[in-house]
Amino acid sequence: MFTKILVPLDGSDKSLEALDFASNIAKTYDAEIFLLSVFKKYSFLEGSFASLNSSIDKGNLEDVLRESSKEIVSQGKEILKEKGITKVRAFVKMGSAAKEILKFRKENDIDLIIIGSKGEGELSGYLLGGVSHKVTGLAKCPVMVV
Repeated sequence: MFTKILVPLDGSDKSLEALDFASNIAKTYDAEIFLLSVFKKYSFLEGSFASLNSSIDKGNLEDVLRESSKEIVSQGKEILKEKGITKVRAFVKMGSAAKEILKFRKENDIDLIIIGSKGEGELSGYLLGGVSHKVTGLAKCPVMVV
């Protein structure tokens, strides 16, 4: 029934719960799991404000965010490996989380998306419905919200 499962990860507890659900479904259907972490591209102004924190160099903000996303999907791969899941691929994208998740689903012919109900998103996510709400409303495949 399901051969390709997409699990967006942001490092939150809910995204890790979604990963756990995905591992069980992948075992049942011998499905491949695609892990995706999306980081936001910050505008020059946002980057300038972030650089006020002395630990972040504004020229490297994008690199810091990319590395953080890579660590998140690496952690996800390790968790799945411990559960005996071997068919796993991990990806990192830059952009709007919901848009990148939906684009990735289409490009990779994903059968099922398993996503956390709330993550490490911005306050606007609570006001506008959040990433999981947008993905659920727009995805052209089943979506399980954990």
